[in-house]
Amino acid sequence: MAHEYAIESLLRPAVELYTVYVCAAGAFLCVFAPWAFALTPLFGIVTAAGFLALGLVRLKQAWHVLRYRRNIRRLPHYTMTSKEVPVSNQRLFIGLGFRWQQRHTQRLMDTYLPKYSSYVEATPLFRAARRFEERAEFAPHPVRLLARATSWDVPINPVRPLPPVGGLPRLHGIEPYEENVSLPLGERVGHSIVLGTTRVGKTRLAELFITQDIRRKKHGKHEVVIVFDPKGDADLLKRMYLEAKRAGRLNEFYVFHLGWPDHSARYNAVGRFGRISEVATRIAGQLSGEGNSAA
Repeated sequence: MAHEYAIESLLRPAVELYTVYVCAAGAFLCVFAPWAFALTPLFGIVTAAGFLALGLVRLKQAWHVLRYRRNIRRLPHYTMTSKEVPVSNQRLFIGLGFRWQQRHTQRLMDTYLPKYSSYVEATPLFRAARRFEERAEFAPHPVRLLARATSWDVPINPVRPLPPVGGLPRLHGIEPYEENVSLPLGERVGHSIVLGTTRVGKTRLAELFITQDIRRKKHGKHEVVIVFDPKGDADLLKRMYLEAKRAGRLNEFYVFHLGWPDHSARYNAVGRFGRISEVATRIAGQLSGEGNSAA
């Protein structure tokens, strides 16, 4: 019933479960004690089926509320191996997402209201577990073992810590049903900018795009991929190396780094200028004929 009206109310107790409990009890009595409802055994089974059908409908509605409340605090675990990254000659895979509409604005604003803080903010038990882990860092062995148990990242842990991805889960949690988002390759001729603070996944997004570009093949030929990394991220370099190796393009992989000449590909733009792709002769002629500037 939460999605049948213009103004939703998803940050609330799942009252639909009350109907589910009543329907389950009614179905049980209709099957094993039909005389309680003045029914014959045959009509008891038919009535139990009706109770179960109503209970399933209400259970689906309750699950919608429970899933929304869970996603507001913690998003579902989402991972993807390199082999699972979709590669297309027409579209660029970006990740999971949804089209932002008016109802999402309303849902997001609701999460900032004080009366809904109990559904959005961390529970007192969760905060107590995090404080205990901080204090137990140098505690004796039995206490440290308990701290490891509270920090165990498994679904059965009631005080399971949040994944170290940063950001606000509510930004994605306000839409429980996300889908794959992609961009037409023809749109990549324009400029794109990705904004975010440190350790929120900007480099991981770049790795996702670079992986698809390295593996993409059109008309039997791979595309040329050039990556400029002013930060000099070693993890990004290793990821590009591995993807080039997986795609069978290791012989085409070149690294140019002025800080590591022993590992860098070498290129003298002024030493050879006879080809069209080299520096023009009139530019090289202005350089000194001695030392490192010798043409």
